[in-house]
This record gives sequence, C-alpha cells and structure tokens, in this order.
Amino acid sequence: MWGCNYGPVSGGWWGTFLPGSLFSLLLWGLVILLIVFLAVQIFKSLTREPHWAAQDRFDSEAILKARFARGEITKEEFLKMRQTLSSS
Repeated sequence: MWGCNYGPVSGGWWGTFLPGSLFSLLLWGLVILLIVFLAVQIFKSLTREPHWAAQDRFDSEAILKARFARGEITKEEFLKMRQTLSSS
C-alpha cells in the first residue's frame, strides 16, 4: 500500500478523482448550460413579434406631427393620415 506509486500519472486517489472528474463535470456542465442558453435565445427570437413594426408607426406619427407643426399639411390632412396610420 505505501510506496506503490499512487499518484496522478498512475491513477491514484487524488489524481483521477479531483482534477479529472471535477474538470470533466465542470466542462460538461458548461456545455449543457451553453446548449440551454442558445435554445432559449432561439425560442425567444422565434416567438417574439418584430419590434420594428411598432417603431415604424411611432416614427411615422412623429414625422406627421412635425409636418403639421411646420404647417406643411392641414388639420384635415393630419387627421386623415393619422387615422390611416393607426388602422394599419
């Protein structure tokens, strides 16, 4: 038992259990976490509605308000265009 050259190279107690098994466990844990993270991100991107459609509507309304404020369009034109934007 004593002097049988138990060590990291020969597969001794501390050589194979702690560094080998613990490192392997951490490595596989990271791989699994990465796969889960990527799956969640892909699922979120597939189920989420595109935000640019709502952003375009708000930008269009801001442009319309600015044109009305500058006097480029009349009140009737403004109301008609705003109604058209809100219905689409």
